[in-house]
Amino acid sequence: MRGLVTPSSEIGVVSGFVLKLIRGSLGLTQADLAEHLGVDISTIQGWETGKRPLTAQRAADLLRLKTRLIMLGGSPAVVASLQDAIEADGILSLAVAAGNRPISDGMNPLAAAVHRRSLVHMITWPLTGIAPPHLRSLPAAQTRGPVAKHPSLSREDQARFFDHLVATVDTKQTAQRPVLRRQAMYLLGFDRRTEPAKWLSTKHKQAFVASTASADLPAGIAARSSSIALARHGDADPLRHFIRNTLSSETHAAANLAYWAYWLGEITESYADDSYLIAGVEDHAWSGGRLADHLLKHLDDPVHSYLNIHSLWILILAKPDLLGRDHKLRLRTAQRVEQALDTGFDGETRDELINLRCAVQLAGR
Repeated sequence: MRGLVTPSSEIGVVSGFVLKLIRGSLGLTQADLAEHLGVDISTIQGWETGKRPLTAQRAADLLRLKTRLIMLGGSPAVVASLQDAIEADGILSLAVAAGNRPISDGMNPLAAAVHRRSLVHMITWPLTGIAPPHLRSLPAAQTRGPVAKHPSLSREDQARFFDHLVATVDTKQTAQRPVLRRQAMYLLGFDRRTEPAKWLSTKHKQAFVASTASADLPAGIAARSSSIALARHGDADPLRHFIRNTLSSETHAAANLAYWAYWLGEITESYADDSYLIAGVEDHAWSGGRLADHLLKHLDDPVHSYLNIHSLWILILAKPDLLGRDHKLRLRTAQRVEQALDTGFDGETRDELINLRCAVQLAGR
């Protein structure tokens, strides 16, 4: 098929590691799991190391595997995350195989759907060593020899993955696929090499300037992504400009909340592009509780704190009954807001924290 890059070898390190964590949570050895599943121990070893990738398994076989793991006592939520892990391995496989060549946008998985945090954490896990939050408490599996702490890619494969993202951003095809460009640029933020970091900073600044000049909602989300990436590299001014100017628009503020809700899985429908933002916050059935919990946990985030505080205030304005109907959330909000006020925020951010304090007090009456 024209434009399709077929990996010379599939990558299966992420899904294999998730399977190993599930086995560890069940207290089983590889031999135990092999017996329960009716396969050879070499099959379990191949799945867990990625040498026999789960990405190569038939859908029916994967369904049977996930069903059996749950019946053995595996957490349904953790077993369900195998799907994200398999998708992450597929994305890594295609990118590593392509190297510094772009993939036809019609075949590029980065253009197929707007990513959620659950998938992005799986993709970046072998690059950063930081496990997805819901997997961090799982015990290590029993195994012989040294125990790996996270899935890993060789330096060569990591370089090929990031080189492919650079080629993707530079291709003219991304002009017609803004979600492809935005998601490739976001993932490039995890490239630790010096020269690509300088190149990416320039690209983000260009994207930020172009996006903030447009009233288009997807352009606003592109500006959001670029300003966050620049803040991650030490330049917080674009993020503050984005909050003060772009998010002063009610439609952009609603789109920001909708993006948060989608990213965290509160908006459950899947979308191929950012068009779901056009519906805004009021047309999506989501409570806001998950988003509020996330923002409260990260009010003091060194990169996102200004955006998190602003988003929390806009969330409370958009869903005024949120604090009133959830007593525990109201108490957490009161505690975290006071802690944030003690850290010394000033200007508009401090005003928003004081407004949040007042909202908590009013909701408690």
